[in-house]
Amino acid sequence: MNGKPSMTIRVALMGGWLALAGCAGSEPVRYYVLSTAPVAAPVGPGGAAVRELAVGVGPVELPEYLDRPQIVTRTSHNELNMADFDRWAESLKDNTTRVLAENLAALLPSQRVSVYPWKRATPVDYQVTVQVTRFDRLENGESVLAARWRVLDGGGKELLARASTYRDTPAGPDYAATVAAMNQNLEAFSRDVASRIAESSSAGSGR
Repeated sequence: MNGKPSMTIRVALMGGWLALAGCAGSEPVRYYVLSTAPVAAPVGPGGAAVRELAVGVGPVELPEYLDRPQIVTRTSHNELNMADFDRWAESLKDNTTRVLAENLAALLPSQRVSVYPWKRATPVDYQVTVQVTRFDRLENGESVLAARWRVLDGGGKELLARASTYRDTPAGPDYAATVAAMNQNLEAFSRDVASRIAESSSAGSGR
């Protein structure tokens, strides 16, 4: 050998240097979660707490294009953008379900809130099922949560069915502001669901 590195070795070394340079210059990934709403007054009639109810939350369904690690926004009516460096720290479906359950537990209030699927022996006074159709930021910058949801009694009988839409304008164009606006929409939705459950409970107890 003449002491000079072979072409194969030089190519391998150059590839390693480029990979290291790419890693050193890449943008760090940021992770986000939806969070429970601040503790608020119960939603019972006149602001009074209702009796502690056993509530089952779920199934909660999201479109497949939303339930992915990347945060999805819209650049047009039919075009989506999936963020490269801004991601959900957990499944958006699981995160949404958990936060909805925690919000209901605080708003009703009740320590007997279960997430689907719960054990067969778990008693449930009311069940909330949710089909989310939109939960993203639109091309105009507005954050939207649209959902079809139902409240069932403990025996599975439908008590009410609703289609609701919630809108909030993020404080800025970044993903942190987008997630905060999504959180506001989920909080408003949680309050509506809790109010309907409280009303149903109050009407039932008055019969």
